[in-house]
Amino acid sequence: MLNRVHERLSLRSDAVLSLRRGILGSVFGFSLLWAGGGYALESPIEVSPDFVLVPKTEAMKQLNQQFAAGVIIPGYESLVGQMDELVQSAQAFEAEPTEDTLAAVRRAWLGAASRWATSNAVAFGPVHSLGYSASLESPADTAALDTLLTYSADIEEFDVKALLPSLQGFEAMAYLLDMEGDKTAADFSAQELRYLSALTVRAHAVSDSLLDVWQVGWNDNPAYETLLSTAGQPGNPAYLSVESGSEEIVRSIINSLDVVAAEELPDILETLASSSEAPDDVTLQLLTSNLQGIQSAYLGTASEDRSVENVGGVSGLVAIANADLNQQIQTSLDVALDGMEQALVEPADTQALAMAQASLETAFTLLETEVLPLVQR
Repeated sequence: MLNRVHERLSLRSDAVLSLRRGILGSVFGFSLLWAGGGYALESPIEVSPDFVLVPKTEAMKQLNQQFAAGVIIPGYESLVGQMDELVQSAQAFEAEPTEDTLAAVRRAWLGAASRWATSNAVAFGPVHSLGYSASLESPADTAALDTLLTYSADIEEFDVKALLPSLQGFEAMAYLLDMEGDKTAADFSAQELRYLSALTVRAHAVSDSLLDVWQVGWNDNPAYETLLSTAGQPGNPAYLSVESGSEEIVRSIINSLDVVAAEELPDILETLASSSEAPDDVTLQLLTSNLQGIQSAYLGTASEDRSVENVGGVSGLVAIANADLNQQIQTSLDVALDGMEQALVEPADTQALAMAQASLETAFTLLETEVLPLVQR
C-alpha cells in the first residue's frame, strides 16, 4: 500500500500506454512523442529570455528558503497530529474492543496513513537517511507478525523500537486491523490489541522525531530546514550550491509522480481491464493523498484547500521562466486530482482513472524535460 514509492518498474502496460496517447492531445492541446520509455514534447516550451542567471538564482534561493516552512514542516506537523488521534483511538480500542472503537481506529489509521502518503512528494533528506521511512512504511512480514503474537506472553510488553522494520509501521497496523476485511472486534486477541497500541505509540515517536529533525536538528547537526534554506552558503554540508537544493525539491516531486503515473495507476487499470476488479477504497484514498501532496509541493502549500494562498512552491520558480508552462502543469495536476476524486466515488470508473493517469504523465514529462533543467547548472 505505502511502500512502492521507492521502487522502480521498467515494464508498463501496452494497453495503458495506447490509451494515454489518445487522451493527452485532446485534453491539453499539444502533442507528445513516445521515445525511450517516456514522453517528450513535440515542440519544446521556450524559456523566457528574461529568465537570466540572476533572476534564476534569486528564484531558486526563494524556493529553498520558503519550501520547508511552507510545505514540509506543516505537513509533518499534520502527520504528528494525525498520529495523536491514532494513538488515542488504538488505546481506546484496547481498553474497550467494540465495533465502534474498531471503526474509530481504522478511520484514524487511514487519516494518518493518508497524511504520510501526502508527504511522499517531499520524501528527501532525513526521512530516508535517518531511517524514518523504513520504520513507518516497510512491507509487513505477516508470518513473523503471526509468530510474534502467537508466542508472546499475555503480560509481555512489546518493545517495538527493537524489532525489525517489517514488524513496525503502517503496514503492520493495517495487517492487524484487516483494513479491507471482515475482522470484528471480537476477533482480536489480547496480544493483538496490546501490539496495535504499541505500534501506534512507536509510529508517533518516529513522526515526532522526524519533525524535530527538520525544526531543531539532530546530534550536533542544524535543523534540516536550515540546511535547505541556506543551500549554497559556505559551510553547508548538505547542499553545496543553490541549484542542488532546488533540484532535490523538483526531483522529489518527479519521483513521486513517476510512481503514481507509471506504476500504481497502470497496475490498477490493467487489473480492471483483465478481471474487472475495482481497486479498494484504501488504495484509492492513499493514491489521492499522494497526488494532493504532489500538488501542494508544486504550488507551495501544505493545505488540501486549493484556494489557500500559495507560498514557497515550485510553481513560483516555473512561472518566472514560462507562465504557460506553469499553467499547463497546474492544469494537469487539477485534472488528475479530479479524476481520482471521481474514482473515489466510483472505483470501477476506468475513464476517470485513465484521465488521471494520462494527466500525471503530462505533468511528469513537463517537470522532467522542462523544469528540471531550469534548476540544474
